[in-house]
Amino acid sequence: MNPIEQVVQQVTLGGAVRENHALEHATIVLLSKRFPEVRLSGISFATGFFVFGDLPTEVIRPMAEQALARLRGGEPEMAIHERCGTNLAVAGMLTGLSAMTVARLRKPYNSFNNIVLATTAAIVVSRPLGLLVQRYITTRTPGEEMKITGVKKMTVLGAPAHFVQTDNQGARLHLMPHAS
Repeated sequence: MNPIEQVVQQVTLGGAVRENHALEHATIVLLSKRFPEVRLSGISFATGFFVFGDLPTEVIRPMAEQALARLRGGEPEMAIHERCGTNLAVAGMLTGLSAMTVARLRKPYNSFNNIVLATTAAIVVSRPLGLLVQRYITTRTPGEEMKITGVKKMTVLGAPAHFVQTDNQGARLHLMPHAS
């Protein structure tokens, strides 16, 4: 995938990013069960995803392959993760919008108490809404064309990480017409 397509996929939440995001979550779920003492996190891109955490490299690919099979085999709920950054983003946006909305109301509705009440309500609503945003916007069950092509051990900002590289022809953007 060329760099322009990667950027477009990332900015528009293209299919490759959404499918890697689902696979990242499912892989972390399986790794967390096997290594409950290791704190794990991840981030997804068009060409794969990072798993952050001190893990043996040789376990990453089998877990990612199992996660991919389970997502495709009737367990799409594995793509939804309670600690996903999507939930935090939804909470932040709702909280900010509710505070701004109440602050713009005329007196006496724009009081400090009403702003606190509105932002608290936004935080409560954001949890189930964040899970819905994950389900319908930021993740997608990987198609049959997605393949895991490799795992590379790295250090990112001093933290141990692994990049799981994927190839996903089915989720590619068609930016240029093909020559006949």
